[in-house]
Amino acid sequence: MSDSSPLPATVPAPAYTYAQFRELVGTLSDEGRTTGPDQNPGLVRYTKQNQHHLDNTYAMPLLPALVQQLAHLPQPELWLVLAEAWCGDTAHVLPILAHLVDESAGRVALYVVLRSDHPDLMAAHQTNGGNSIPKLIRRDLATGETLGDWGPRPAEAQKLAKELHANKDLHTNEIVKTMNEWYTTSNGQAVQQELLALLG
Repeated sequence: MSDSSPLPATVPAPAYTYAQFRELVGTLSDEGRTTGPDQNPGLVRYTKQNQHHLDNTYAMPLLPALVQQLAHLPQPELWLVLAEAWCGDTAHVLPILAHLVDESAGRVALYVVLRSDHPDLMAAHQTNGGNSIPKLIRRDLATGETLGDWGPRPAEAQKLAKELHANKDLHTNEIVKTMNEWYTTSNGQAVQQELLALLG
């Protein structure tokens, strides 16, 4: 990766900056691969699609109240995001988090860690007993103390995903398309509103 800066002591290795993760997804997409042990063609195809989402989600509008709150956090925070290159929700959510971190006046550091590399961390931050991603884990940057977590997606999107997966007539591609459309319509606002409530 292009950035060889040492990881902060509170960041579990291996880990990626947002720029490094985008570079990783691009490289894997070009090579017809994805992250993790499962290299089936569907996951490889989603990795290629996700490169597009990662490139186009960052510029969405940010909530001024949330940006203000991040810039005045009582202590610097580390945001660890459990993710994988093939995960569609990651491709929509991660750029929003990265944009917020860039506007946090240096109060937040962001690192991406692969679920497949960190099974114990994932086990400690499950959602309803499942290893759902992306999962944002907030930590005190200095001490590593966990301050809370969020994910894998906003409540409205979680409800929609549950309904779609319960419909046995739907093909996986149809579910992915519908979820992508939801994220496009939300334009990052649902994610940010939930983070605002979390930080409040």
